[in-house]
Amino acid sequence: MEYNFSSPILNDLSSRGFIYQVTDPGALDKLFMSGEQITFYVGFDPTAKSLHVGHLLWIRLIQKLQKFGIRAIIICGGATSKIGDPTWKDKERVMLDYTTVLENIKSITAKLKKLVKFENCENTVRLLNNDDWISKINYMDFLREYGPLFSVNKMLTMDSVSTRLARQQHLSFLEFNYMLLQAYDFLYLFENYNCQIQIGGADQWSNMISGADLIRRKTGKIGIGMSMPLLTNSDGKKMGKTESGAVWMNENLMSPFDFWQYWRNIDDRDVTKLMKLFTDIDVAEIATYGALVGTKEMNEKKIVLADAITSIVHPDVSLENIHNTATGIFSNGGNEISDIEIYHIPQQTRIDKALVITGLAPSQTSARRLIDGRGVKIDGNAVETYDSQIMASCLISVGKKKFVKVSVSNS
Repeated sequence: MEYNFSSPILNDLSSRGFIYQVTDPGALDKLFMSGEQITFYVGFDPTAKSLHVGHLLWIRLIQKLQKFGIRAIIICGGATSKIGDPTWKDKERVMLDYTTVLENIKSITAKLKKLVKFENCENTVRLLNNDDWISKINYMDFLREYGPLFSVNKMLTMDSVSTRLARQQHLSFLEFNYMLLQAYDFLYLFENYNCQIQIGGADQWSNMISGADLIRRKTGKIGIGMSMPLLTNSDGKKMGKTESGAVWMNENLMSPFDFWQYWRNIDDRDVTKLMKLFTDIDVAEIATYGALVGTKEMNEKKIVLADAITSIVHPDVSLENIHNTATGIFSNGGNEISDIEIYHIPQQTRIDKALVITGLAPSQTSARRLIDGRGVKIDGNAVETYDSQIMASCLISVGKKKFVKVSVSNS
């Protein structure tokens, strides 16, 4: 739904589709109009080595709000990831050992530092791990102090729990505790960092309500939960899935060219919604794009969109190189990345050997000549030495007409 706020910032966010639900819209509007320093938090459970398209809205929102002097706290859920959120899951998530969790946090943190301004910035973003405080909780003390403030009756009505129970699917006591821990996170940040707002996906709504309710019961003050819509296409399906897997943000799991190509080939009907979220183009202008569905002009808008999203996620990547590579593919009769033959090769294969494996060169000697002549490109970037190794799935081109995609494995 679209809210009508007094705050120009909130109205812009609402008109662009960032706001789905708010626990207390009036309190949120009052806070943004007060002139006070505002702090919000967003949590990422490090259940994989990379963030994915599902996290893209959160990154975009952090970037937008930071421009207005609003502070963000990013939580890497080292504690909550060891449990697993039952939200919308058909079955219990596989439990991760903490070594894996720490490796995932390291990888995700490295990417976040490329996307969000942490240093030399007036509105510094804090990056915290909730295991730093949750691991110190004494179980009996937690039960005595916070147990009376949670209603099991109410928890059973929350979507994250009731949906699983309605399907008569197993819900462990471990998962049932997830809501308590996320609510405690909000209270901890509210009391220790003056964090007034929790922001997350629509599937976190039950947890946000519990956190705001815990703050009210414990302190008598107001904490605000604000959910954002899940990224879905016009058919109502979650965006971010391809035939080869998830659309990851880390370039070692998905090349920047593949990432750009994913957005370049979205359905025409999804363009206006995504334009509002991921570009700064005026909303009124974007509204006119709906009339372009099925036209050549819409393809041009999709390139603008793909450029904008790729620049958010891969700020150091050359869009010019990506465009040149894409132009080469289209002039060669292809329409998208799936039209190109895929070869599976081991990770760390040398580029000269990869050219032979993929048939782009008849021999390694010939491959080296091509490389020396700067006739070989990986994702649009010229290869300078044949000692280069293929570390991640990518697009290799020789000249303007020969393209192959390689998919790497650890074996």
